[in-house]
Amino acid sequence: MARTLRRGSLNAFTLALTVFCCVSGGPYGLEEAVGKAGPGLGLLLILVVPFVWALPDALMTAELASAIPEEGGYVIWVRRAMGPFWGFINAWWTWMYALIDATIYPLLFGTYLGRLLFPNEAEEHLFFFRWAVAAVVVVVYTAINIRGTKLVGKTSSVFAVVIIAPFLLLGVIGLYRLIGDPRPVVTTFVPKGSTVQGALADGLGLVMWNYLGWDALSTVAGEVERPAYAYPRALLFGLPLVALVYFLPVVGSLPFVPDPAQWEEGAWTEIGRTVAGPWLGFTINVVGLVSTSALFSASLLGSSRIPVVIAEGGFLPKGLVALHPKYGTPFRALLLCGGIYILLALLTFRKLVELNVILYGAALMLEIGSLLLLRKKEPGLERPFKIRGGWPVLWLILLSPAAVIATVTYTTIREDGWAAQYFEIGLLASAPVVYLLVWGVRRVLGRA
Repeated sequence: MARTLRRGSLNAFTLALTVFCCVSGGPYGLEEAVGKAGPGLGLLLILVVPFVWALPDALMTAELASAIPEEGGYVIWVRRAMGPFWGFINAWWTWMYALIDATIYPLLFGTYLGRLLFPNEAEEHLFFFRWAVAAVVVVVYTAINIRGTKLVGKTSSVFAVVIIAPFLLLGVIGLYRLIGDPRPVVTTFVPKGSTVQGALADGLGLVMWNYLGWDALSTVAGEVERPAYAYPRALLFGLPLVALVYFLPVVGSLPFVPDPAQWEEGAWTEIGRTVAGPWLGFTINVVGLVSTSALFSASLLGSSRIPVVIAEGGFLPKGLVALHPKYGTPFRALLLCGGIYILLALLTFRKLVELNVILYGAALMLEIGSLLLLRKKEPGLERPFKIRGGWPVLWLILLSPAAVIATVTYTTIREDGWAAQYFEIGLLASAPVVYLLVWGVRRVLGRA
């Protein structure tokens, strides 16, 4: 497939902004993390998580995407390093989390549109409105993706600029006001009545979700112009940009909105109004619609290529490999993903985030493990970007996110119990079950 997809649809600049949209799209959804974790712990997580969670992911992607710039990205890396079984496990898990992650954004689009059109309506009364709006967003952006990655890259570039501006402005206005009206930035470390462990369980997963996705666009390496040049620059530019777009508006707003209870899903509109006035609150609400659109478009771009790779391996219908005769995109895979998104939009935002973080973390461990294995198995592989520091740094890149995943898993189970994890366990277990079923059927048919 890599030989027939159109090389050069994304250059280094458009890839960088598409990565920003795929990973971040602005701090929408981060406000609940501050509310659940508390102002002090929330700010600490925003500063620490990029180093222990996002940076290892970005470095791993920069090295492997530039060394093995093939369509399918991380699925190809794991298969090459660990063999077909683990390659399939990685492909299945990443497809599951990519579907879940992408579904969050049309759902958030419906939330922000509902707040704009029906500001006094209770959230529970807007359930079917949000779902209907999400379905329309899915249809529109599936059509855009079918028309090609170049169009996605152009729209993501515009979206990134529009998204970043109001939040940088919010942070600057807040800090400027703080000069003339000094007050504490943080008045409490965790929410009143909460323990550090409870706050960590509630907030860590949300912050992790806001920093995941650095490997997502490795799946379209076959459509990137000069991938060995583009990927390292896009990723290493994107990480500090995302961290800045998160930290600045939070630290500029907390002195004027210190109550954790006010930091909930969709609260940026009211926070902007409090810090700078109604004009910024309205702007942030409108930009929220742009942000969720950008995130969904970029996420759909990456996730739609995964079923193509799985189908090439014989674990999904071969028809998903077919490319559009005019646009050269996997239109059947895009249509399949679009239908699944519409169904998943019936779940809640919080449940989707929980599922997303667990599946992403499991797949990320396989990908970083592949980084280490390929260093040992293929020392002569040309690596245009190579992580420096030798094996101590490589082990740190593996163990750092592993510790974060272990922490969020432990605290979540301690707070919610094993019974609340059945959905996550089922999705993780589905990968080996599907592999063994298909392998068994093939074996029976082969003997027949």
